[in-house]
Amino acid sequence: MNRRTFLATACVGTAALSGCLSVLPLGRPDTPLPAVPDGTWPQHGANSANTFVSDVSAPPRGNLAWESATFTRWDRVITDGIVYTTNFDPSNEGSAIALDAQDGSEQWRTLLEGDGDHGRALVDERFLVAYDEELVALDRQNGDVLWRQLLEESETGGRPTYTPELLAVDERSGVVVVPSRDGLEAFRAENGEPHWETARVTQQRVTPAIHDGTVYAVGAVDGTDSVAAFDVEDGTTRWTKALEQVSTSADPVATERGVFVVDGNSLGVHDPETGERTKEIGLAEIDRTESTTVAVDGETAFVANAEGLLAVDLAAETTRVLHDDDVYAQGFCIGSDTVIAMVDGSEYVSTELRETITVFDRETGDVQWNYVLDSFHSVTIPPILVGGAVFFATSSTGALAVLGDVDSNG
Repeated sequence: MNRRTFLATACVGTAALSGCLSVLPLGRPDTPLPAVPDGTWPQHGANSANTFVSDVSAPPRGNLAWESATFTRWDRVITDGIVYTTNFDPSNEGSAIALDAQDGSEQWRTLLEGDGDHGRALVDERFLVAYDEELVALDRQNGDVLWRQLLEESETGGRPTYTPELLAVDERSGVVVVPSRDGLEAFRAENGEPHWETARVTQQRVTPAIHDGTVYAVGAVDGTDSVAAFDVEDGTTRWTKALEQVSTSADPVATERGVFVVDGNSLGVHDPETGERTKEIGLAEIDRTESTTVAVDGETAFVANAEGLLAVDLAAETTRVLHDDDVYAQGFCIGSDTVIAMVDGSEYVSTELRETITVFDRETGDVQWNYVLDSFHSVTIPPILVGGAVFFATSSTGALAVLGDVDSNG
């Protein structure tokens, strides 16, 4: 992770604000969750629009339930009570893996021999994995390979052509978008066939958003930092709009309210049809040089940055602070009534250990519970909420960990 080190799990979280700690039992925690997690998180930003919103409730307490036996340090995708992940790493064989979301038991494993950065997404009954050599579709039920699509030459002058970790999928049309250094390429999820490509936007560093038939990408247009819109069916350019100081970490978000981008120390909102900027909301507490994530739900946007966590009233164009200290800003999530983030939680817990997974009330900012982390290892998977469970990972375990409404193991 860059710029800020947030640290790993070795102590059991607490459901109370007192911060009382328990010691992890010897061996791997393996308590099943009380129910199968409902809800879904099918791709990087929760959905094709990159809203980072999961319209479900957080568990009433956050104790460690189970850790997976399999190694992983890559974002997972979840639906229908199954977690889909990978173990791409030089020390592992490079497989796609399905786990039971309630108890962590392995359901299937398919060897892909993948390594390095890659993207994962769910669409229809397929688990898609894009990596430096190919785009692969696996049957969600058994892991069988349904099709493989070789990507074009992956190395040019020692630099990768594709950025497969920025994979985006349109759930409605089944169009799969894979950014590259030189543009965007789209494929059909049904069979992997190439669908269209464009070189209008290049040098992308963030995941495109797809909403209502349009792909929104942030990159360079004729050498100028811009946000650009393309038809999801044929790739034709709908509009481009120059940006002044674009964030290199904040994914664009697209909703009925508009297309949201971080530009300098402002949250810009663009008309989805024309690209014209309709709002520019100042984010005084945000440092554009730090990693930033934007989430949007209805009339509220949430902005996480190393400097803090903000809620933005889109109608009033005002901001309020939910947390005014360090935040692991490379990912957080919004529930139906909560915000879940990794933060410096020293003001919430009576312990020398500072880093926590904290659940905030999204209206008041009140803390509902904390899970306390230790001070030895870095976060590898930021928290996501899927119906009654919070999934995350740290390098101390090398595995997927789950918090839920279970008794403390200490």
